[in-house]
Amino acid sequence: MRKISVIIPTRQRGDLLRQCLLSLRQQTFADFETVLVSNDAGQCARQLAHEFGCGLLEFAENLGFAAAVNRGVAVTGSEYVAVLNDDVELEKSWLEQTAAFLDARPDTSFCCGKILQANGTLVDNAGDALSLAGSAWRIGHGRSDSPAFDVTRPVFAVSGTALLVRRIAWGRLEGFDEDFFAYLEDMDFSLRAFQAGERGYYLPEAVCHHHGGATLGGPESGPVFRLLTRNQLLLLVRHYRWPLWLRLWPRIAWAQWLWFLMALRKKRLGSYGRGVIQFLGALPRALAKRRRAPQGDWRALLAWLKESEREIYTDITAPDRTRQDTFWKMYFGLFAPPKAPERESGLGECVKTTSAHPSASLRTGPQRLKPPL
Repeated sequence: MRKISVIIPTRQRGDLLRQCLLSLRQQTFADFETVLVSNDAGQCARQLAHEFGCGLLEFAENLGFAAAVNRGVAVTGSEYVAVLNDDVELEKSWLEQTAAFLDARPDTSFCCGKILQANGTLVDNAGDALSLAGSAWRIGHGRSDSPAFDVTRPVFAVSGTALLVRRIAWGRLEGFDEDFFAYLEDMDFSLRAFQAGERGYYLPEAVCHHHGGATLGGPESGPVFRLLTRNQLLLLVRHYRWPLWLRLWPRIAWAQWLWFLMALRKKRLGSYGRGVIQFLGALPRALAKRRRAPQGDWRALLAWLKESEREIYTDITAPDRTRQDTFWKMYFGLFAPPKAPERESGLGECVKTTSAHPSASLRTGPQRLKPPL
């Protein structure tokens, strides 16, 4: 049995999948297997599976990213599971670095690496975070790669773009929730992980490159906007108990209003409306899952969300950010977090601690936002 099973859902970009598989062939770590999960990808997936010696699961329809990953994990039995998008290219030591990290830290359930955009100069993701309003953000997205992103630190959440997770932790969490189909299934996973006591780390030495939007288009495409509209509402229903709603409803309402305005500005009202309708259709099932889920400590989740939102604010207002996201400028224009304690200094500084909570890492102090557009 191999130590790592690499699971790659794929649908329609055989050219990018080939580059992903070539990057796996060049890994310095050899004790792994690769399973392609074809969401109606057809002959291309068969040809590449044969060429690269991969396992192949084929489905006649698009099951979605979450379900495809779960099916791939179910047919393997390795100690670790690596989840990859098919438009990712790993640098040569990615598997070696992530596996060695989890080997050395038995108390850590998963880790992610530094995800760069395809150009190799801008950061795509250095760990995910969630605001108090339930809006997700990719830390570092759009900023130039710099020493600020070269520190190993705990993360609030991980991206399904490229992550390594212990199979035993994956099993305890029951994998991705397939109701999310695609997008934010990794944030749902991270929230469940936090509430179950599972912790993860960001490992900057493990670098990969992400093309982005290979299957459904970029973040502003109609299908992606629809899924994000639907799934951010599902996140709120699944994880925000009534005490959180009572405390956070103004932020939630403001964020949802801004999202609607974004749909209006980007001419995505149709996608927005379909997302809301699909959410309403999924609502009874989401409520049933919430009732069955263990009753976590909402105060602990609130503290987690406060630290996570501060991480977003620090990233959004970083001095080296050349372009600010309009959504976050408007959101923090009304709900800026309180001033950070003076002991916090720089994202690029390391904290010597045994804590597995992301608040153990130091971050830059907040900067004053420019007036919203």
